[in-house]
Amino acid sequence: MKNEHRKIGSELELFSLSDYASGMVFWYPKGYAIYRKVEAYLRDIQEQYHYREIRSPILANSQLWDKSGHLDKFRDDMFLLQSDGQEQALKPMNCPFHIEMFNQLCQSYRQLPLRLSEFGLCHRNEASGALNGLLRLRSFNQDDGHVFCREQQIQSELMSFVEMLYRVYDKFGFDADSIEVSISLRASNKAGSEDAWDRAEQYLQDGLEQLNIPFQLQPNEGAFYAPKVEFALKDSLGRKWQCGTFQLDFVLAERMDATFINEEGQAEYPVILHRAVLGSLERFIAILLEHYQGKLPLWLNPNAISVLPISDSHIAQADIVYDRLKSLGYQVCIDKSQDSVGYKLRQHFKQKGLYCLIIGDEEIEQGKVTVRQKKSNAKMSLQDFIDSLEAA
Repeated sequence: MKNEHRKIGSELELFSLSDYASGMVFWYPKGYAIYRKVEAYLRDIQEQYHYREIRSPILANSQLWDKSGHLDKFRDDMFLLQSDGQEQALKPMNCPFHIEMFNQLCQSYRQLPLRLSEFGLCHRNEASGALNGLLRLRSFNQDDGHVFCREQQIQSELMSFVEMLYRVYDKFGFDADSIEVSISLRASNKAGSEDAWDRAEQYLQDGLEQLNIPFQLQPNEGAFYAPKVEFALKDSLGRKWQCGTFQLDFVLAERMDATFINEEGQAEYPVILHRAVLGSLERFIAILLEHYQGKLPLWLNPNAISVLPISDSHIAQADIVYDRLKSLGYQVCIDKSQDSVGYKLRQHFKQKGLYCLIIGDEEIEQGKVTVRQKKSNAKMSLQDFIDSLEAA
């Protein structure tokens, strides 16, 4: 398939995969530039929604995972090792670490809601036959987050998260019509009481109804500790990708002995809202590459703009154009090779670039650049070109 992300990644020199590190990614400069752009944008918007970014370890004693219940449910999918006579596990998810941090950061109801976020490195011992490029890895980074709040704060936190999520998806080119929503209900192996699950499932349904978001119910698909809202994106080929999640958890705080002091001076368990917008960053980049067939939007595209001097005598002016665009944060490169302009153009568009700025005698005399796109050609001042980019 021509738009398969591994093929695109190889052709554009974005990343590679190797049997020497099965299920893990080697990011090359251009691919890592995409990764950093995605992460930076998400970090910025999460700060706008008052998340506090943290960093947790990638390894913990198995006693922690036993306490949270993950060891019993996911032991076969975890990487386990022995150290100092004790069993250790690489973290398959971030939840227990964030709950441990909550215990240190929050003592009073006045500090709630507490919103923690992390680009958390996780490891899962996936079967080799299940690995699928960036879509299914053994080592990946989640845009994970946990909101610790009280029951009366659940609805406002759900509404805030959904608002943020829709903003993020729109930024990446997925409008509201591209998003399908479902609620995964209690699983047969659930932890916690029927009453807690009844309340949790009702909160999620009521919240989505208040937001006028249609949804489907998925029986027996929830996590063992919580029902969850799932957000699936429909790509340009009509395929659906489940990305965002919002889980409403009345269980883990009690299991992990996480409490705060309420107005009456009594210890109270917080509600834990487990949430992710993109899920795995690597997987989301694979989705983007296939959705756009490698031709990413301007702000993400590592080959967005190429400056092409026709000959050596035009390089000085090309450097000025390059420096100006670079200073404004655009992804831009300059081709000073002795190849013909026609060859340079073909190479640029083969690399899924968007704009070529050609500079020769005529452009220098007129104080302009010739802007080439795949199917158009125009001559304009550099400032007019910049204005057109900002207006797009």
